[in-house]
Amino acid sequence: MTETPQKRPRGRSTRVKNAVFDAVEALLIERHGEIPSMLEVAERAAVNKTSLYRRWGDIRNLMADVAIDRLIREEPIPTGGSVRENLVTWAMSIARSMNNQHSLSLLRVMAMTPQVATEERDIMSTPIGRRLEELDQMLEAARRRGDVVPSAGLIAEVVLAPIYMQALFAGSPQTLEGTTRRVDRAFLLAGIEAARDCAGKDATG
Repeated sequence: MTETPQKRPRGRSTRVKNAVFDAVEALLIERHGEIPSMLEVAERAAVNKTSLYRRWGDIRNLMADVAIDRLIREEPIPTGGSVRENLVTWAMSIARSMNNQHSLSLLRVMAMTPQVATEERDIMSTPIGRRLEELDQMLEAARRRGDVVPSAGLIAEVVLAPIYMQALFAGSPQTLEGTTRRVDRAFLLAGIEAARDCAGKDATG
């Protein structure tokens, strides 16, 4: 009778992955965004470097996986206000998530690393893909309430893309005023009058 090879416990594999990803983030912060070597990551994570090469191949693939994992953490989808107010809140939460050195470093790694064609790494497994999923959920909820909303593609182009572009090339965070203007522009381009959520509106009638 042939014995079935024992598989590595999933829990141990997850612990190793988390240790490696934490090591990459820590090294990025310490080095102000400078990409570490595989050996340095292995030493910090207390993992054999051979395991890193076997799993990721090189530092670029490892960095890309860290970037995908860390930058697609879900942001809460706001539902309490009008669709305009919810879009501004959502966009600002994404902008704030980019407002630190290691997030910027990971984002730049994503921009510079060629995407590997695998089943596990498609557009919807990237930071942009996850944000598009959130956007679709938010717009669908608004449509169910009877709201007229811009298309997801238009919002992605006018609101979402500038957040990542400004983080990548300017290294400065989005302001509330700038984000609000972009959301309003998306409504304008779609020919929709956005409900204004201005303080004191009710008081003035």
